[in-house]
Formats: sequence, C-alpha cells, structure tokens
Amino acid sequence: MIKNAFYQYLRSSFVLFILLLAPYYVSANITPKPTSSQYGEDHFHLMHNTQISYNHQDAKQVALQLAEFLRPPTGYELPVLHAKNTMKNTIAFNITDSVVAKEGYQLIVRSGFIEIKASTAKGLFWAMQSLRQLLPIEIESRMPINQRSWLITSAEILDKPRFTYRGMHLDVSRHFFDVSFVKQYIDWLAMHKFNVFQWHLTDDQGWRIAIDAYPKLTEIGATRPHTVVGHTYDYKPLFDNQSVSGFYTKAQIKEVVEYAKARHIEVIPEIDIPGHSTALLAAYPELSCHQQAVNVQAQFGIFEDVLCPREDVFEFLSVVYKEVAALFPSKYIHIGGDEVIKKQWLESPIVKKLMQQHDLTTPEQVQSYFIKRVAKIVQDLDKTVIGWDEILEGGVADDAVIMSWRGTEGGVQAAKMGHQVIMSPYQYIYFDAYQSRNLDEPKAIHGLSRLKNVYQYDPEPSHLTSQQREYIIGAQGALWTEYIKTPRHAEYMLFPRLSALSETLWSNKEGKSWHDYSQNRLPSLLKRYQKMHINTAKSSYKPIISSTVQDNKLLVTITTDIEGTAIYYTLDGSEPTLASNKYQAPITIKSYTQVRARSYVKSQGQLIGDARLTLSPHLALGKSITLTYPAAEQSAHKLQDGQFAFDQFYSVEDYAIFYDTDLEAIIDFESPTLVKQVQLGYNSGRHRQLHPPTEIVILGSDDKQQWTTLAKVTSPQGPMSVLSFQPTRLRFLKVIAINSKKSQDIQIPKLPLYIDEIAVH
Repeated sequence: MIKNAFYQYLRSSFVLFILLLAPYYVSANITPKPTSSQYGEDHFHLMHNTQISYNHQDAKQVALQLAEFLRPPTGYELPVLHAKNTMKNTIAFNITDSVVAKEGYQLIVRSGFIEIKASTAKGLFWAMQSLRQLLPIEIESRMPINQRSWLITSAEILDKPRFTYRGMHLDVSRHFFDVSFVKQYIDWLAMHKFNVFQWHLTDDQGWRIAIDAYPKLTEIGATRPHTVVGHTYDYKPLFDNQSVSGFYTKAQIKEVVEYAKARHIEVIPEIDIPGHSTALLAAYPELSCHQQAVNVQAQFGIFEDVLCPREDVFEFLSVVYKEVAALFPSKYIHIGGDEVIKKQWLESPIVKKLMQQHDLTTPEQVQSYFIKRVAKIVQDLDKTVIGWDEILEGGVADDAVIMSWRGTEGGVQAAKMGHQVIMSPYQYIYFDAYQSRNLDEPKAIHGLSRLKNVYQYDPEPSHLTSQQREYIIGAQGALWTEYIKTPRHAEYMLFPRLSALSETLWSNKEGKSWHDYSQNRLPSLLKRYQKMHINTAKSSYKPIISSTVQDNKLLVTITTDIEGTAIYYTLDGSEPTLASNKYQAPITIKSYTQVRARSYVKSQGQLIGDARLTLSPHLALGKSITLTYPAAEQSAHKLQDGQFAFDQFYSVEDYAIFYDTDLEAIIDFESPTLVKQVQLGYNSGRHRQLHPPTEIVILGSDDKQQWTTLAKVTSPQGPMSVLSFQPTRLRFLKVIAINSKKSQDIQIPKLPLYIDEIAVH
C-alpha cells in the first residue's frame, strides 16, 4: 500500500514537472521545413554559463548575433570566443568544407553541445534561424524571463534552399514607412530565410529617395496633398485632406543596406520608369512629352503621364541611376517598366520623329527602345536590369531579368527566350490581396490570396523543360501599400502568408505538405508571432461559404482551409454564437436567405471570422439567357447563380461586367410563367462603391417581338434595386440597365457596369 502510494507520488510529481517545463520546451516544428531532420528525446540546456564559439573569422558575426538575440529574454551575457573544436556546453559555429551547398548547413543538437556547420556565413546564419525555432517561443520576448535554463530538443538537421532567389518586396511610395519599420521588415525576412529585399522607392504617389543632383525629386515629388478614401475607382471618390510625405536620406539608405547585409539579405532598389512617373514629373515636368505641370497623384492606378524618349530624359536618368547604383551594392537595379499608357507618346511629334528615325512601327517598340536605353545606362554601371514582364513587349535587352507579375505566362516566355526569371504572379503571392472573403478583413486592393494558395504555389511551371526551368531562379512576394497605411496593417497582410511563401522558396517540393504545415507548424508559428507582438491574420481558419444551383434551389457548403475547424452558422443574418447551429452537412436554401458563419479556433479559445453570403433562389435559375452585349470574360453565368455580392468585399469574379456597354438580357422561361418582381444586384457593400446604372427597365413578352414595360427606375441607389409590378404571366423577360458610360469624378477609358444577379420572382 505504501509502495503504491510512493509510485503514485512519483508519477504525479513527474507530470507536474513536465507541466511546469512545457512553456520552455518546444516540439520540432521548423518553418521553412528543412531538407532532412531527425529529432531525439534528449535536450541541450541553454544556461548562464553556456558559451558560443566560432572557428573562423567569417563565422564570428553570426556567433555575436546569436548572443545578442539571446540576451534580452534570458539575461545571459554569453561569452563569444574563438575555438577550433566544439566544447561541452557550447554552441559552436564552424565554417567547414563538408557542407557543399552555398547556403546550406548542418545543425546538430546534443545534450552536451550544439554544433552548426556550413561552408559560408550565410549557411550559418540560416542555421541560426532554425535553432531559434527549436527554442521555446518565450525566446522571442525582448523582456527578461526568470528561468534557470532553456531546453532545446536534440536534433540533426541537414538543410539547403531550393531556389537561389528568395525575395520579398515593399512599396513605400504609396504610403511611407520609416527606417525602423524597414529594419523590422528585414528582420522578418531573415527569420524566414529570404535573401532578397526589393525596395519599391518611386511611383506616381511619391518619390522616396534623395538624389543630390535633382533635389526637387524629394522637395516636390515626396509629398502629396491628400489621398483617396476608399478605392480610386469608387463611384464618387472622396479624399482625406491629409498630406503624405517622406523620403530616405542617403545616410538612411546606407544604414538599411548595411543592416540587411549583416542579415545576408540583398537590397534591390526599384526606380520605376517610364510609366508610374507622375511624382518625378511633378518635380521636373519638362521630362514629359507635353512638358506641362502635373501634380503628385492622390489616387491609385495607372496614369497617362510618362517620361518622353528624348536624349535629355536619358541624360537625367543616367545621373539618377548613377547615384542609386552608388548606394546599393546589389548587382541588380529594378527599373519597373510596367503599365505604360502610350497615349502621350502617340500624340507627340517628338515620338513620331523618333519612330521614323529608328524604324519603329508600334508603341510597344517605342517602349522597347526606352527600356533598352535605360538598360544600357544600368549596364554601364556594372549592374543588371530587372523589369516587370511588360518589358518583353517589343523586344528586350539581352541580359535583362524578367519579373513575371501578370501571371506566369511572361515568365514562361522569358525562360524559353533564355532570360533569367523571377516569378511574382499577383494571383498567388501579392500580399496586398484579401486573405479571406470574411467581412472582418481589413480593406485591401482586390483579389484573393489565401494562405493555402500561397503555400501550394509552385514557381516552376510543369510544362517547361528541365533546361528551361533552370532559368527560373526563384520567386518574390509583393506588398503594395495603396491601401496599407500603418505597420500593424502591413503585419496583418504579411503574416502568416510570409511563412507559406518561405517554405515554397526554401523547402524541397517533394517534402511539402499542406496538412503538416497547417496542422503542426502553423499553430507553433502563430504562437511565436503572438510572442513577437505581430498582428497576425488567422484568415485560413475563417469560414468559406459557397453554393451551387440544384433544381431551382441552392445547396450551401461551408468549409475552412484548416481541417478540423468547427463552424457555427445562422440563416437569418444574425451573428453566430456557440449556441448556433454547428455545420455538419450541406444546407438547402429555398428562399431569400443571408447565411452567416463563424469558426471556433480551439487553440485561440474564441470564435473568429464573419462570413456572409446572401442567396436568392428564383425563377430564372438554370433558364436560358441571351445578352445583346456580351459580358466581359464570359462572365454571364454570374447573372444567374443565386448569389448577391453586396455583403462581401469586392471581387471581380462575382460579376458579369459590361465595359462601355449596357446590360440588355432576355430570359426565356420556356413556358408562360407568373412574374411579379425582379431584383438586380450591382454593387459591393464593403470597401468598394461600384458605379450604379443610370436607369433600369423591366419588360415582358410572349413572343420576343412585342414588349410591354413592367417597371422602370431612374438613378437607382443602394447595392440592389427591387422592381415590383403587377403579377404578369409571360414567357420572355427583358432586363435593361443603362451604363453611365463616363464619370465626372475620374477618368477611366471604359467605365464598367457590374451586375451580380438578376433574380426573378
């Protein structure tokens, strides 16, 4: 009896010991996933008397960086010393020829020591990032934690990156971010083993880099008087009357470059030409073809003002790029080259003469001429040009690197031409896009880039040959900041998508697993981010509501990207709680309904998300519909899918789009049908105000020859118009919505009319 009680005491004491130890021990969940890894049951105890050693001068800086990182939470002043051999109770950084891969490393954790081997300091630095994730999450605290030792699980890791170019971009032109944030951004990239930071320094909304020869670039070009509220292409856009200003001095640029260099990150500047140059032309209007004054843009988008292909312009740019090249040791300079509106060129006598002199027959060839001239300027500075995929149009400089952003097609074309390629397709790895369709997402530019889509993206198109795939040197994510004003918003858009992209770029394709990432490593990362006080999105846990048409009814499915997440929903538009219905199986919708759903994340202990979808089963579902003016991109099916878009954020895929034309649709019910109401949806209710039609007319007919007007409304308002009329039996129903064709508020070549549903009752 006494013996059993003693064993029981020991067992309970051991359990208590493990529970007390748990906060300072972390399971092996490294992201990006290493090439190969084995973990044991022993642990290395990091203590106040642990030493950090290095065997080569190239390894010293990494050793010092680890000591500096460990100091705040542990309070340990760990000695850093030179030693040829790995000693007991030591973390050793050793340069060795045994690790062949340039950025590869070997990390060995034993109970008595930790040894890190690499052939370069880069490899040692990336190994340090893995070691960081083997430590408890409390190590991320920058405040002291009273703990006698820190446990690191025993491991043997052999690792190397899949791609040599692992990039992330930051736009500071649209909204300016100070040096402290840029450094923090670089720290985040280093933690996730990115090795390139592209700094987008100039655009229509601000010039952010000091150029000594042309001081007006920052005196005038670095400030705009106000910024559009909402979206640039909103119906009746408003402005905030708050100026945005800021630029980096040359000293600050050098400071950031050195900071990144210490973290083995190459900083590539982007000076955008010949389009996206309004801020430059505001300072020096004589560089345009029309030579008229312009203002730094307060809206976002694509603008007509471009640099003129004249000799004085190329002389100006040669001075700018010379000063830029002196600041950035990178072998690359990004020159943009995207979204060039050629209207001013086509209207210019100077350009017409240039085209005659050089036998240029198209505006694309003029752009090619411009880009090649700038490429020569960059080449003479012993640098290599990177440009967005538009620079392929009309011919491209021989050694130019192509950054494919409009999809993968530009990258595929460039690889087949023998150009090095950096994949950056906006559909997958532009982090200014929304992360879910839930209404609690902050405003974003447009589009949807889920965490799962980022993770599953592969930069190497399978249809390329093995030789062509060698030209794809990597990929780069992008954070454009038109609608991102603050560091906290930037954090939300970056995390955790940054981790998913890091694994795409670093880890072996064969070793990747969404299930492993989402179930094991993502929860660990989210806890680590929380300890780092990062404003992290949990969008991948949020509900996804979808519906399909089934016998004039709608079948609703609610899922999440994270397997096993509980979902609660309502059908009356009220906010779901834990007392609401728990989603188990598809739901049949027979009448006008707003489905609303939230997810319960057990690890967070709370409901998150706000997914909504307004559905309207109606008489026209599945019926034949004819359009007098075809909708753009074959989107007519969106008129009869039973879904309204006004209670979600704007997504172009929700609408049938009519550019510079009216909606004129004829629905055939096949037999006489009693009709008394038409609901027409044409707006988005969150973050975006689409242009409404100027007039809506409903007509009925039995023979498609003689039409009777049933209802009409002029200047409709709100996200949806409901047109009711006397119950009428008819076979054909015609719906007309008049496009306003032009806007007094903004200049758009073709004003689109968006229609998301024609619901007939």
